[in-house]
Amino acid sequence: MLIFDIFNYFPDHFPILQTVISAIVAFVLGIIWYNPHMMGQAMTEVRSEETKDYKPGFIVYVVAFLSWFITASVYSFLMGFLTPPSVLALLGLSTFLWVGFVLPASLLSGLMAGKKLMVIAGDSSYFLAGLYLFAVIHDVL
Repeated sequence: MLIFDIFNYFPDHFPILQTVISAIVAFVLGIIWYNPHMMGQAMTEVRSEETKDYKPGFIVYVVAFLSWFITASVYSFLMGFLTPPSVLALLGLSTFLWVGFVLPASLLSGLMAGKKLMVIAGDSSYFLAGLYLFAVIHDVL
């Protein structure tokens, strides 16, 4: 397939350790981020109105981890192609990825689902924080 030809141009070294650690850290960030004690009272009230006491099951956590793992893998591939020279360049890459891909998708899906702007901002900010963690992990390791 033509789409897999992109792997022929990728450098030989894929940062597996950074990718796995990034996925784990971003997943754990989500557990902390969405904890009612961390969100604050106003955000917890708005979120509980929208979710109607929904409690995610085990499969939701598996899908969340796999999603972060896919995102971390793509981030690592981009690192191999772009080779940003510093942590500031990595943070810039994270910001551009968020502005270009995460923010519009979060905003559109949230508005179409009737979510409050406060919830959309909280969810979208979580992804930005995850991408920033990717940048720091890739710079440190």
